[in-house]
Amino acid sequence: MMIRKINLIIFSIAVIVFAGTFLISLVSDSSAGQNIQINNHKVPAVVPQMHSSSKIPKNGIHTFMGKSQSDILKVLGKPERIDDTKYGYQWLIYGTGSESYLQIGIDKATHQVTTIYALGKKLMTPPFVIEGRYKKIYDNVPVSKTVSLTYKGTKIDFDLSEEDMMIRPLIKFGSDWVQLNYDHVTNSLVGVRYMSSDVLVRQHPYSMIYLGSLPAEPALSDSEWKAVNQAEDQEIFDISNLLRLRFKEQPLKWSDAAYQAAYQHSEEMKQKNYFSHDSKWSGDLKTRLEKENILFQIAGENIAARYPDAIAVTLGWLNSIDHRKNLLNGSFTELGVGSYQNYYTQDFVQPMNP
Repeated sequence: MMIRKINLIIFSIAVIVFAGTFLISLVSDSSAGQNIQINNHKVPAVVPQMHSSSKIPKNGIHTFMGKSQSDILKVLGKPERIDDTKYGYQWLIYGTGSESYLQIGIDKATHQVTTIYALGKKLMTPPFVIEGRYKKIYDNVPVSKTVSLTYKGTKIDFDLSEEDMMIRPLIKFGSDWVQLNYDHVTNSLVGVRYMSSDVLVRQHPYSMIYLGSLPAEPALSDSEWKAVNQAEDQEIFDISNLLRLRFKEQPLKWSDAAYQAAYQHSEEMKQKNYFSHDSKWSGDLKTRLEKENILFQIAGENIAARYPDAIAVTLGWLNSIDHRKNLLNGSFTELGVGSYQNYYTQDFVQPMNP
């Protein structure tokens, strides 16, 4: 089988970010690092906000921010499932497989909403319109590459790269924050992510300079990591399928066998401290799939590491041309997603006909 190397678009979302894509007969390897810096002098605050002439809308999904879990249950009913995270909140999941897809983050200590992810285009997200064009939104909502805040006495300056500005700009929205998620290929809004300052600082999805101290990195037990891994697997699967539907492609069926191959690869990359589709321990994608007794006509793989969460990594794959080809490939019919402690693998398969 002819194997050739390809270039990879790198996404710098957190402290260190990696991404990879693979289609049988295609391999890519790359990595990049970006360090958090500590600054000992003050930087002028530049905080993009809504125009002074605009008011925060009275209605919309954003009004759930700060509400209690019981309030959410009264309005939305019982969630389809509850997903654990590594940031001290749980996701209530609604509307899977539809343009009403919604994740409501409930803080485990306060039982209040501290973050929301609105992906479905049927959701009310004023003044932002999902699938709205980049320029039209920015005509009404200015953005800046430097965003500053003070969190529990710590001065923080987020420095957004050109890629951040194009794909995930950050805006002050009342007392909270909004991260707009864009598809750079279509220049349209994919989803809207609302965050409290606490969630924003804990995830720190941008390069930052700070004076003071930051919240400690999450220390999870093995059982807690297992719950987070499984939750992120399902979220990546759900988000991927909704994106496929939005681009007129059929949703993928879950494959337990492909999941096993994907999970084992993510686990091995973490434990062996490497990042590649090829492994000197377990071979290439073809070998790993065959080990799980998967006979296929075509298969593909996306890998990534050290993104904040499932939402961020899926947006990263959508905005990388090569990963996007796998994510939206109409030839694939099945998908297995395997996450392991901030390492992520998607294995796409079109099985052999019986």
